[in-house]
Amino acid sequence: MELTCTSFSFPLLSFADAAKVIALIGIPNLDVGAHEGGCHIQPSQVEADPRAAIESIRRAVGEAGLGVCDFFPTFGHGFRDRPVNTLDPSDREANLHRFRAIVEVSRGIGARGITLLPGVIWDEVGPERSFERSVQELRRLVPIAQDAGLRLSVECHLESVAEPPARALELVQSVPGLTLTLDYSHFVANGYRPEDVHPLVPHAGHFHARQARNGYLQASHRDGTLDFDDIVRRLQAAGYPGDICLEYTWQDWRGANNVDVLAETILLRDQIRRAAAI
Repeated sequence: MELTCTSFSFPLLSFADAAKVIALIGIPNLDVGAHEGGCHIQPSQVEADPRAAIESIRRAVGEAGLGVCDFFPTFGHGFRDRPVNTLDPSDREANLHRFRAIVEVSRGIGARGITLLPGVIWDEVGPERSFERSVQELRRLVPIAQDAGLRLSVECHLESVAEPPARALELVQSVPGLTLTLDYSHFVANGYRPEDVHPLVPHAGHFHARQARNGYLQASHRDGTLDFDDIVRRLQAAGYPGDICLEYTWQDWRGANNVDVLAETILLRDQIRRAAAI
C-alpha cells in the first residue's frame, strides 16, 4: 500500500508543476486525471495521439521523480457527455474506441489501473434501464483492461447511476472483474453513514481519501466525520491490494473549493501514514 495524489488537486498549475508539488510534499506517486475540458490531460488528445500523451506524461512524472498509480479519464465533458451508459449507440462505440487508447496510455505510463465513472440515470429510460446499460458496457470494457494487465474500477459518485452504497455493491457484483475506486466522501455527503459503506471495502481496487460530512463532499480535518484510522484498518483487514489516493480538489462542483487543498492534503497524508505504517 502506497500513497498517491490526484494531479487535478492543483488545477491552477500545469500538469508538470502539479506533479512537482506532489513530490515536494513527500507523496511518491500520482493519479493522472484526464477530464475533457478540464485541466491537464485531455481524453480527446489521448485518443488522437496515444504515443504523444505517453511521452508528455512520462516526461513530467519522471522530472518530478514520481510513480503513477491510476489513470482516471472521462469519455467526454463531465458526467453526462458520453458517459459509459450513454443511450446513443454511436457514442458507445466511440467510447469503446477511446477506451482502447486509454488502456494503451495507461500501460505506457506505468499505471496499475484505470478509474472510470459508472454512468448516470437517464430520465428517458429510468434508473433500472440506466443501470442495466452501465452493466452491459462495463462488461465490454473490463476484459480489455484485464488483457492489458490493468485493473478497471468505477467511482460511484454523487449524481451517478450507483449513488447508494447498495447500488454500488450491486454494480460491482454484476460485472465480473470490476472493482471500485472507493470514496467514502460521496456516500457520506449524501447522508449515508460510514457503516453503510464498509461492506464495499472488500470490492475496492483503488481508494480515494478526503474528509467529508453530511451535505459536504469535502471538509476540513476539523469538520469532517470520517475516521480514517478505522477505515485504513478495514482496508488492511480485507487484504486491500491497492493504494490510497489523497483527493482533495479545488472546483466549484458541490462546493469543493471550500478548504485549503494543500494543507488538508498534508494533514491527511500524515494521518494515513501513521495508520497504515507507510
